[in-house]
Amino acid sequence: MSNLKRTTALLIVMLMIILTGCTPKTDDGTTTEGAKVDKTNAVAVIGEDVVAVDTFNIYYAMYENAYKQYYGEDILGQEFEGVKFADVLREDILEMLVQDSLVKTHVLSTGFTIQDDVFDAKYAELNTMLAEDAETKAMYDEIGVTEDFLKLQVKGSILMEEFARLINESIEKETARLEELYASERVQVSARHILVEDEATAAEVKAKLDAGEDFSALATQYSKDTGSVSTGGDLGYFARGVMVAEFEESAFTLPVGAISDPVQSSFGFHIIKVEDALTVNQLIEKGEEEAVINDFKQQIKDGLYNEFYTAKVEELKAAATIETFIEKVTPKEE
Repeated sequence: MSNLKRTTALLIVMLMIILTGCTPKTDDGTTTEGAKVDKTNAVAVIGEDVVAVDTFNIYYAMYENAYKQYYGEDILGQEFEGVKFADVLREDILEMLVQDSLVKTHVLSTGFTIQDDVFDAKYAELNTMLAEDAETKAMYDEIGVTEDFLKLQVKGSILMEEFARLINESIEKETARLEELYASERVQVSARHILVEDEATAAEVKAKLDAGEDFSALATQYSKDTGSVSTGGDLGYFARGVMVAEFEESAFTLPVGAISDPVQSSFGFHIIKVEDALTVNQLIEKGEEEAVINDFKQQIKDGLYNEFYTAKVEELKAAATIETFIEKVTPKEE
């Protein structure tokens, strides 16, 4: 399969795994009043919400197919910290389905309803994606993905979007914390670097820097970065997401004026000197454009999302009655 097809297939798989469809619900997603929870075919029961074994198996088959495409047919048999990857995957999928059930129930408890026009648009979009990827459509048919299952997933994705909106709303209310971050968190860094091909050369350059030799002069002499060598390794100001991860981590944590030990990336070995670091408030003082300031503020808010999301899910967990039956989907040892 081509890289494009692989990417498309994985995107569709990830779209389907945004939020689970569990036991049959009424149109608004609530359980039928007075209905007794049947655990016979349940891999998890969260309050009155049941995650069926059949539903779990569809998700497992989706992930299995995606992982095998990307990592090879033997990926599930490999071990991760002494445990087969297949067993790790089963546990992870079950945890995901429990969390998604908690999220779905919470959103519906706020009075949120799914509008028909929103649902119809998203469902049409999904069907268009599937129509353009016959291979993925065939895989879905093979593992038992039905129209009802797809509709439940689309409803789930809408509920997840609303949950994300609620999380972002909570972040917006944390005005004191946000103001502290606007004053303290680096959003731009100015740095120089010396890029060399091997560790031995990097150690040689670092020793000269430690002995007091000039950074710019050594950059001009040693650096293989054609874009900055003529300016003594000067990279100017840059934000997060611009440099490779290893470089960024060092540049955004080093004290101003400090020189790093050699940092390895896919480009070689970098020695980094941080010249300056700016916060949102400092950029405001410098007269930066409002649109740029707002982008950096949003970047800081986005950085809080996982923390707030996890905290809310843990709160929902603590308040819920949860039973799981992983043994129902764990193959017996031969």
